[in-house]
Amino acid sequence: MNNFLYRVRTIFTRAIVIFCGSLLIGLGLNGFIAPHHLLDGGLIGLGLVIYYMIGLPIGISILLVNIPVFIYAFFYHRKHFFYGSIGLLFSFFMTEKLNVIGGNMEIPLLFSSIIGGVLTGMGIGLMLRYEVSSDGLDLIALIISAKWPINIGLVIFLLDSLIMLIGLHIVGFTAFCYSMIVIMMSSFMIITFTSKKWIP
Repeated sequence: MNNFLYRVRTIFTRAIVIFCGSLLIGLGLNGFIAPHHLLDGGLIGLGLVIYYMIGLPIGISILLVNIPVFIYAFFYHRKHFFYGSIGLLFSFFMTEKLNVIGGNMEIPLLFSSIIGGVLTGMGIGLMLRYEVSSDGLDLIALIISAKWPINIGLVIFLLDSLIMLIGLHIVGFTAFCYSMIVIMMSSFMIITFTSKKWIP
């Protein structure tokens, strides 16, 4: 009975976390990052690059670049697939639903960079705290670090850097510099939320 109640509580907690995390990501992307053509880390950043290049909606772009990773997870990392795919789908849904706020908030570029990074970092970090991922980059990093003796943090940094370099030619140097602020704030919030001292 106790085991059943624990599982119910775990599922309920993760459902709330997925909803709140997806909401924060959607707000950060649509309200502060995309209106200024800024970038973020991970496959979210790659999805933003696609959005800026061809105008495909942000949520759909992020969903498409994540699908191959989650297909791989289904066959080889099944324990991360279930909640990860739910996190991805909810993030897609929230990002699409909140695109109506894009460009409606007249906030200076610097503050948008900070707030956008904080919100997306909080959303991603909150979900990662409960072993839910909305972005396939961490799984890619795990795969690479498992095959070669490379620190997973270094792998994520290198992949983020590659995405940023791709985006540099799309968004321009000024937006690229402010995007670094987005990534720094996002990374800080992810580290904070995944720290063992936070969130029981």
